Amino acid sequence: MNNKYEVILDTMPETENHIEILFRQAGDGFIQVEYGHDQRVELLDSFRILAVDSKIKKMQIQGLIETVPSLRANLIHFDPTVISAAQLIDKIKEAEDSVKGMDDMVIDSRIITLPIAFEDSQTKKAVELYLKQVRPDAPNCADGYNLEYMAQCNGCTVEDIKHMLLSTDWYNSGCGFWPGGGFFWPMDPRCKMIVPKYNPPRIWTPEGAVGIGGACLFTYTTATGGGYQLFGRTIPTFQFSMKHPQFKDGPFLYRPSGDRIRFVETTEKEILDIYDHVHDKTDYVYDIQEGQLVVKDYLEFLAKPEVQAGAKEFEEKQKRGSAAAPKL
Repeated sequence: MNNKYEVILDTMPETENHIEILFRQAGDGFIQVEYGHDQRVELLDSFRILAVDSKIKKMQIQGLIETVPSLRANLIHFDPTVISAAQLIDKIKEAEDSVKGMDDMVIDSRIITLPIAFEDSQTKKAVELYLKQVRPDAPNCADGYNLEYMAQCNGCTVEDIKHMLLSTDWYNSGCGFWPGGGFFWPMDPRCKMIVPKYNPPRIWTPEGAVGIGGACLFTYTTATGGGYQLFGRTIPTFQFSMKHPQFKDGPFLYRPSGDRIRFVETTEKEILDIYDHVHDKTDYVYDIQEGQLVVKDYLEFLAKPEVQAGAKEFEEKQKRGSAAAPKL
């Protein structure tokens, strides 16, 4: 008798429209639909997942409870007493087959402009506590911040890092890790910095801290632990009390997927003043523009010679920087 437990229940072979699709068992009532075996940062995967997710929901499948789309996977929650995993996979395959190219896809996508203060006192406090309480010899904490280490890993300067953070929109592929958090990715490949996470993680991170792990950016919604490299602090993106009008329908600023954030540099004094006007006075007006992301336009942007050349040049710098930077 073979007792081997097979996690991958089914697959769809690669086609001109998608890479290989894996259907993984993720518990008695969950299936994870995953694009490819290898981890990769391709926003087109996220765009396709959203398109297929929309098709699945319109099918009104009996037993489907909810879906959790992300960068390259979709977690499907279902009731196994109503529909079997095999039956549900057949339905998902139908949805996948119905989505062809991305050229005609338009995604509802808000642009949220967030002020950010680089090298603020709370971020510095988190790094100092890490050096004192966790790892005194951490090589990523020069001068009380992580910016210098981020620059080393990417073969560039601290000013280059700041410029890249401010120069691209950051696309939210889904929410998770911590209540209200979003997983944000650079839309301009020339700004795709990559850094390792803390080793081991921090035990404290301030509300509003902004960090990067791998190529993923995260804004910390509350004080918590964490492992992303920190570089600054932004305004509140979560309010449990829901006192502020922006949070009257729920405590989260970000929608589950599709939002884009855009950073503008400001002073720490301005950031602290906004905290007061969000959590206490509750009269701060968030800069949020409703909009759409036209995938065809984005593909044309990616195809521009200057974008491709710039991305390739930066990738070469990264390789040299990663090889020379201290290992965590």
